Amino acid sequence: MEISRGYGGSVSILVLAVLLVLSSCGYYGTGSRTAGDVKRIAVPYFQNETAEPDIEIEVTQQIIDGIVNDNTLKVVSEEEADAILEGSIIEYSNVPFTFNEAPAASGGEVQADQYRVLIGLRISLLNTGDNAYIWENKRINAHGDYYLEDTGEQTYEKALEEVYRDIVESILGATVEEW
Repeated sequence: MEISRGYGGSVSILVLAVLLVLSSCGYYGTGSRTAGDVKRIAVPYFQNETAEPDIEIEVTQQIIDGIVNDNTLKVVSEEEADAILEGSIIEYSNVPFTFNEAPAASGGEVQADQYRVLIGLRISLLNTGDNAYIWENKRINAHGDYYLEDTGEQTYEKALEEVYRDIVESILGATVEEW
């Protein structure tokens, strides 16, 4: 009799372990990670509400490239899309950010040392299936700092890359659900 109780206890522990493993798998899914099961997205050119000419072309293309490189969503035409990313560029600035004083021999003037480029967007994600917004009028701001003089440090181009990367991460973060 003693042996059968030991065996029954082992079976109970084994059953309990299997149940724990199976229940913990309930929190993990293999389905889509995207809001509203969005798998295909269209990104038409954004509107430009700034004085910066043609910025909408560069910003829209950088967003498309970033989404393609992330590979979570497929960029397609509006007719094929599960959702459409609509947006406007509402802010662009490229202004001095930090200053230093030139040596007295040079006149002692205050000069810009570092600049900041900032891009602000207002975006919405429209579900094409029910023609309702998944999220609407989300504001995204991203900035990058650079040095005007070529010091081998951060350049304007690298600052823009940083801005675009942050914008794409914000869009994907708003579109792709947490695991």
